[in-house]
Amino acid sequence: MPFKPNVQEEALAFAIFFVGYVSVQIPAGLLSDKYSGGTIIFLSLFGLSIASILSAYSKSITQEYLASIFMGISAGWIYPASINIMNQYYKEETPIYIGYYSISWPLAIIVSGSILPTVSSTVGWQWGYYGSALLSITIAFMALPLRTKGKPRKIEFKVLKERNVILLSLGGLIFFLTYWSITLYAFKYFISIGINPVWAGLIFSTMAISGLFSSPLSGFIVNRMGLKRSIVLSITFYGILVLIFSLVMNPITLIIVSLLMGFFRFLITPSNSNLIIVIGKDRSASVSGISNMFWQSSGIIGPVLSSMIIFLFGFRSLWVIFSFITFMAAYVYRSISITE
Repeated sequence: MPFKPNVQEEALAFAIFFVGYVSVQIPAGLLSDKYSGGTIIFLSLFGLSIASILSAYSKSITQEYLASIFMGISAGWIYPASINIMNQYYKEETPIYIGYYSISWPLAIIVSGSILPTVSSTVGWQWGYYGSALLSITIAFMALPLRTKGKPRKIEFKVLKERNVILLSLGGLIFFLTYWSITLYAFKYFISIGINPVWAGLIFSTMAISGLFSSPLSGFIVNRMGLKRSIVLSITFYGILVLIFSLVMNPITLIIVSLLMGFFRFLITPSNSNLIIVIGKDRSASVSGISNMFWQSSGIIGPVLSSMIIFLFGFRSLWVIFSFITFMAAYVYRSISITE
């Protein structure tokens, strides 16, 4: 890389990506309900491929910032369009297929974490971006034939004011504040309590590994327990595990806690998607855009809030505070009214 960004610059690039991502969520949802989901995904992935190439050619941090916001704007259309496609193609056993779809999140973390460092060290850091661009454009053409509604429909803004949509958006925002804080600061916390970097990396990676198993199981759990009950219990257990985070220092115990956290975290993700479909019905893409705008805003708010708590009170207080924030999220989800 022709420039070496410091921690603050990396954090800003991360936040800029989310600003771009969040800014398009509502239009992405509304337009995904109006037009073909395959076309929306094609255009989104095409933009991502261009953004990846721009990142590869960045010669300064300013250019990287511009590439990051363009990448966020491009990526922001995929989730609402994907939810609409899932709702159209899989009317029967929707939770099962949503669970399979949700494997993509933990799998992406594991694959990128295992492949990108090797690619960067052997053939150069740019090739990670080139590979991402090639993969994006390939999948874009594969997604293009996917169709949702046969004709464009009127955009409706009334979903913005529906009670369940507001509660889903707020509950997810509160929950993901905790998730992003763990994602950004767990590794540093492990180092701070005396765990060596190899063990710290292993503990951190287990959060994603268990998601490979819980995501495909989520649909079966939802069908057996009920959608709202399963997500409220998953968030509650996640909050308990965050609290335990502040009490244990043994690496083996932390691996067990991290595995369980990852398990419940990736039960919550597909359950959120199922809630979107149940609440939104034929306007599921619009609901996903609205709710996801709030959920992903946590990626902007979380780092700022977490850094303040760490500075004022320390790491352990961070986990205690966010465990209670997670319990608040469970209460908000419990207030959602749906028919199962």
